[in-house]
Amino acid sequence: MAGKPAFVIAITGGSGSGKSTIAEALMQVCVSPGITLFREDGYYLPASHYGPVRDEAHRLQIIADTNYDAPQSKELDRMTADLTALKAGEPIQQPIYDFDRHDRVANETLTLAPSPIILLEGIHVLSIEAITPLIDLSIYVDTPDDLRLARRIRRDVIERGRDVHGVLNQYLKTVRAAHYRYTYPAMFEADLVIADEGLPAYGQVRADEEAIERMLAPIIARLKSEGVLEQNSR
Repeated sequence: MAGKPAFVIAITGGSGSGKSTIAEALMQVCVSPGITLFREDGYYLPASHYGPVRDEAHRLQIIADTNYDAPQSKELDRMTADLTALKAGEPIQQPIYDFDRHDRVANETLTLAPSPIILLEGIHVLSIEAITPLIDLSIYVDTPDDLRLARRIRRDVIERGRDVHGVLNQYLKTVRAAHYRYTYPAMFEADLVIADEGLPAYGQVRADEEAIERMLAPIIARLKSEGVLEQNSR
């Protein structure tokens, strides 16, 4: 796809902030002119990055010892190179991360095709200096800590089969500290700050469509002012 570089929207917020819900809703709004979702989560480093894995027990120990809430837990050079290529109109092969195994899927990738709009989503997307020049619009979803924690517990217990004790231990050990060190400061640099209206998550309660519309409204207005969306679009 030659010509004008893609318009990159970065959406971030703490774990459980509801950013994925907003990202999915924005994807529907931007079907025309076209949008590609670029998830930061695919770039978590494999356990083998930290040294030879002797057996499954050793792999699990490596995982337990790794701070996955710090940007250094991701393959930042590859993520930057892939986003650069996609913005320039080149398809990429994105790595796949298996949250059930807590490890990257070996020898498999996800093909991402270029689009006029790229939606970059993740907890660190505004915390990585090399990516900053590629972003055209930055969005921070501001969500109270108690709501984020409740959503994280629900997600990890229901979707990922973890126990509540383990989820709380990780939150107190790394998640909270990393949020205030890496993610939260981005709120003061973002182009738009969207206040979370208490959206439900992870399939337990139907999302309030009116709340989603209100949260999307300033984003859509900004995209129209930038000429990314037509004035008569939703």
